[in-house]
Amino acid sequence: MKHRYVILLAACVLALVPAVAAVQLPAARAQDAVNPLTGLPAADPAALERRPMLVKVSNQGPVIRPQNGLSFADHVWEYQMEGFQVTRYTAVFYSQTPPRVGSVRSTRLIDIEHLMPMYQGILVTSGGSTNRLAPNTPPRIEERLRAAEWARRVVSESWIGDAAYGRPYLDRLVNLPRPGVPRYHRLFAFPPEIWALMSQKGLNQRPALGSLAFDGNAPAGGLPTTEAYLDYPGSGPQSLWKYDAATGRWQSWVEDQTSRRPVRSANVDFLTGQPLEFDNVVFLYADHYLADFLEDETARLNSVGINLLGEGRAVLLRGDQRYEALWRRSGPDQLMQLYYQDGTALPFKPGTIWYAVTDAGRFTARSAYWPTP
Repeated sequence: MKHRYVILLAACVLALVPAVAAVQLPAARAQDAVNPLTGLPAADPAALERRPMLVKVSNQGPVIRPQNGLSFADHVWEYQMEGFQVTRYTAVFYSQTPPRVGSVRSTRLIDIEHLMPMYQGILVTSGGSTNRLAPNTPPRIEERLRAAEWARRVVSESWIGDAAYGRPYLDRLVNLPRPGVPRYHRLFAFPPEIWALMSQKGLNQRPALGSLAFDGNAPAGGLPTTEAYLDYPGSGPQSLWKYDAATGRWQSWVEDQTSRRPVRSANVDFLTGQPLEFDNVVFLYADHYLADFLEDETARLNSVGINLLGEGRAVLLRGDQRYEALWRRSGPDQLMQLYYQDGTALPFKPGTIWYAVTDAGRFTARSAYWPTP
């Protein structure tokens, strides 16, 4: 009888082993399903098994607003271009798939030198400047794209890697966001088709993105803030952010400074009709420099490079607080993390991030915050 009880006990233990394993496996899958760009579980974990998609989006005045698809982005980068008076966006899509994004414009140095290595992604662009008509001058954007190790992951109207792309990946649409938009603002990207194309080419593997620091609890050291702006030089524009207590997010407003009487208006996503809002907004100050090639032939303006390696000043808006911070990156494949002055990581609120980059020197954008201390 004694042996019989031992056998029964052993059988019970063995029966429990698969059950224990079954408990452990979902935990591992749950970890894989957390989006490293937002710190949140992905609604569709399969979306994280692909590469992030970086789409160049115009910010050239009211003619192209409202843009299509920005509310679906996990991260958006806003930065100064040639002349330092106009900004452009690079929208990073990973956990969500908008049906289209645009209008799509051309590549800048920040994408080649920092954002593509940072996200190890797919770049969607109309093209870029080229030295084809001046072969003895320094390589420009298209030449640098072709020389990149990730050139096959560029989807462009110009021939960069495997092909020059049109429908169904890129298409010029009329009457968006309104009739009469010039042709060079009519290009739109279609992420579902582009991700499927990259999978067919064997180029859509999940990258090792590392992680950012997130915390749902407000960190120490903040100052109460419910409005802030970053006003870029010249016609800018002024990017105004307003905290919405109902959603706990920061809503984007813009001041059109190209008209006689500048008008502020809320940004919305044309696809949803809803306000454009993000969980975190970062004002990021970095050294800018003039590259050795012309970006704008007509205006004779050199391309602008931005140094996003090392460290510099940053301001984080999360919740109804603002934090003075340092940004720091020691390698090209590292994501952009913020820190306290003592080197401790300053966590983002779990959710989306808007990085507004400006020159740390002569062409810095003016900033202001409310309520004032």
